[in-house]
Amino acid sequence: MTTPSVPDPTPLFAMDAPDPLTPVERLLALAGLYTQHNDRIDLLFSSRSTVRPDAYVSSVQRLEREALACVKTVQQQRLPAIEPVTSAIVRLKQIAYLTGGATRYLTAAQHALPDDMDLARPHPRRGFGQHIHQARELTALAPATVVDSAERIAARLPSRVRTSTAATGMDAAQRGVLLEVARGHVLVTEQYGQRGYGHTLSVDVDVLHHLEVQGLVIREPATAPPFLSGEPPRDRVCLTGPGLSALDTVIDAPLRTNPAPGRPVPAPATAARAHARR
Repeated sequence: MTTPSVPDPTPLFAMDAPDPLTPVERLLALAGLYTQHNDRIDLLFSSRSTVRPDAYVSSVQRLEREALACVKTVQQQRLPAIEPVTSAIVRLKQIAYLTGGATRYLTAAQHALPDDMDLARPHPRRGFGQHIHQARELTALAPATVVDSAERIAARLPSRVRTSTAATGMDAAQRGVLLEVARGHVLVTEQYGQRGYGHTLSVDVDVLHHLEVQGLVIREPATAPPFLSGEPPRDRVCLTGPGLSALDTVIDAPLRTNPAPGRPVPAPATAARAHARR
């Protein structure tokens, strides 16, 4: 089901990950590439991009090849054929096949675009824009699905193929934010003179800032679509190389729960009840 290989033009963004990566790191990096790809398409529909279709085709072809390569890497570990490992591998294969479908839609969009057509604000239900929209739907769930599969697979991987450096001081809140970043859920915007964080789940601002200071996440300015039409693009929060390694270390490990930086530690329940009785 792999789309026939053709010479690649320049892709939408840098897609060469540092080597060598552990299997979990490679999956997390793949999720990040899907997020970047989806963001670029969303920018097109918000009239914030003038990229020609061949760049989208190039990027999605590389995503398909990398997804299949990740599946092969996981299978080479000879993991036990048990749940939840088997379902995680099937999901990764499904993502690769759906990406192949997105490649075909983007190729059709490339052929549907006249040379003299303006790329500004394509219509999602007609012609060129419809093909782009259909391709976007096929990769919409890829980042979260890849990360969820990485979580399931990590617990069964031998220690020799996991990151050996411990994530010093990592707690459950920090791991939760790293997972949300990996899933492509964390965006940053500047409104009313302060930062606002837009995402599908609640992310503590202090924790996110701490991870930025530690060099585990980074903001990519103006690479994600605006929240509302007419607003400026938002910044995407991405994992850095050290962030990939840190999340590999703790993705399946039980961690302590610490209060967010700068917040008071709650009083123990017994002390609170004693105080109330006085």
